[in-house]
Amino acid sequence: MALAIGSQTMVSRPTGMKVVLIEPASSEANVYSKLHMPLLGPIYLGTILKNRGHDVQIYNEDIYRPDYSRLNADLVGISILTSTAKRGYEIAGRFPKEKVIIGGVHASLLPDETLQFARQVVVGEAEEVIADVVEGLNKEAIVYGKPPQNLDSLPHPDFSLIKGYKSPAFIMPISTSRGCPFDCTFCSVTKMFGREYRFRSAENVIQELASRHARSFFFCDDNFTAHPKRTRTLLVLMLKHKIRNWSCQVRCDAAKDDELLSLMARAGCNVVCVGFESINSKTLQAFQKKQSIDDIINAIGSFRRKKLRIHGMFVLGGDDDSENTIWDTLKFAIKQKIDTIQMMILTPVPGTKLHEELKKQNRIFSHDWSLYDGQHVVFKPKLLSAKQLQLNVLGAYAKFYSLSRSLSLLIRLRFRNAMFRFMGYRIVQEWIRRNHKMHWLLQI
Repeated sequence: MALAIGSQTMVSRPTGMKVVLIEPASSEANVYSKLHMPLLGPIYLGTILKNRGHDVQIYNEDIYRPDYSRLNADLVGISILTSTAKRGYEIAGRFPKEKVIIGGVHASLLPDETLQFARQVVVGEAEEVIADVVEGLNKEAIVYGKPPQNLDSLPHPDFSLIKGYKSPAFIMPISTSRGCPFDCTFCSVTKMFGREYRFRSAENVIQELASRHARSFFFCDDNFTAHPKRTRTLLVLMLKHKIRNWSCQVRCDAAKDDELLSLMARAGCNVVCVGFESINSKTLQAFQKKQSIDDIINAIGSFRRKKLRIHGMFVLGGDDDSENTIWDTLKFAIKQKIDTIQMMILTPVPGTKLHEELKKQNRIFSHDWSLYDGQHVVFKPKLLSAKQLQLNVLGAYAKFYSLSRSLSLLIRLRFRNAMFRFMGYRIVQEWIRRNHKMHWLLQI
């Protein structure tokens, strides 16, 4: 309703709406589901809407799955990744279409597809448009978000909005930046957040950390050390406020700054999650990773000297990867004493350079989005069959996360590593149990 006052027109905004935001269940192979670490996007949006007077509830299906037949809401917002899109669409179908809006990475990459299941689709970052969408001031079918330039202006996410979320959390996600200037062929980050880094101030991050009740923190920035000067300022403040026990994602080049690594260790960093991607130099070039095998080996040595545990992330299945590449990667991880690993199968996520190239070559054989989780083969590799890629990655995973290796760590009193190895063992066994017939591979 519009009210005319003098020469101005004021639009009344509805308040007190009941808004439900949903993050669909992740795949069985996703370690984050085991840690109950939710996506931050829905929590930021829920907090903004709560601060505007709306009644907001957030359901993360990995934490708590509601009875949707009894869920009453004025509006339902669903945030989807490619791997959760299929489940997200199923949830959307449980509500009248005029009540559903969908956003997230997959919706941003394929808005026309997503629009079949919702009245509106939000593309990109939604913080600056969500109020207008929910309150009916923006009625466009596809709404394009406006990336917040001042991240300090965003509210601190209110985790209490998540049904069933326990406090203190075992591990709580924290975002201090957005964007990435790198352009790896398989990555969708730049499609969502752009190629320019945007940062929260160190002071703003510390305010949030100091207010949290968590056993540990995970900085989910794609590159925690992207701006070394700002990172140093943050680390000094963390030391001052005695905020410890945290992990982060970094690139190999972080290891070249010995002073920064020392400060990270002193400030309580436990684990660095590093995108090594490959030990095949041709594959690294094809991925446009801009790092060498020597860079990887030197980085591992630097991290270990600072007593930082390493979670190494590898992507297997590139055009130059053979069966030997998979087992060489396992041998490399064991020889280099990498604490935990993630062996992801190359996945052609829509909107990436990889997807476009494989699509042109007619090599993608499945568009079942639930298989796009980095643990299932959905395209035809070059140097081995899809089945060989699938079975060999699974075999290497099972060998690294064997029960005997987990028990060995426990006997040596390396409790944290043992816990994550046991978790890896359970995930691998669960994956084998659920996928023993591998129906999707029969399409080849």
